[in-house]
Amino acid sequence: MTISTPLRFKFNLERCIQGMQLLAMHRPGITQYYIGKVFFFADKKHLLDWGRPISGDRYVAMEHGPVPSAIYDLLKSDSGIPDEVVTALNERIRTVQNSNRIQVFSLEETPAYPALSRTDREYLLEALATYGNMSFGELKRISHEDPAYEAAWTMPGLNNEMDLRLWFEGNEESLEELFETAPVRKRA
Repeated sequence: MTISTPLRFKFNLERCIQGMQLLAMHRPGITQYYIGKVFFFADKKHLLDWGRPISGDRYVAMEHGPVPSAIYDLLKSDSGIPDEVVTALNERIRTVQNSNRIQVFSLEETPAYPALSRTDREYLLEALATYGNMSFGELKRISHEDPAYEAAWTMPGLNNEMDLRLWFEGNEESLEELFETAPVRKRA
């Protein structure tokens, strides 16, 4: 039995912070759950269309669906992220703990998003428009149908990393092209 390393990309902190701010500008008070799901759907579509995800985050299979692990940690107050990252985050967004939800608000009225490409912004806003008004249960059901999520969820253990190769099912030529042309970072 061969166990392959999941397909991984370089995490882009600035894109993630600016992407969260973009979502908070368009949906003040958006929760960490919706931020994670919007990034999930936007990252998947952007990777399939353009050969790279927006965030570069690692997705893990958790009880309520796919979760971008670094974005999730950025929004938690007890994650232990470095002070300089907290400072960069706190310059753009404000988080408010409301019971078990974390709400996100932009700190700027007209922010610039230099780290986000035009397509990054388009895909995030498209995913927000498509999935941002769905109920928790509906969004959970849809995200649980993802083949990468299903494969990771059925593995033994908790919070298993999703293999993004499974997003290319039925389109293996695009996956092969990705390996030939894009810089992919592999970690053990």
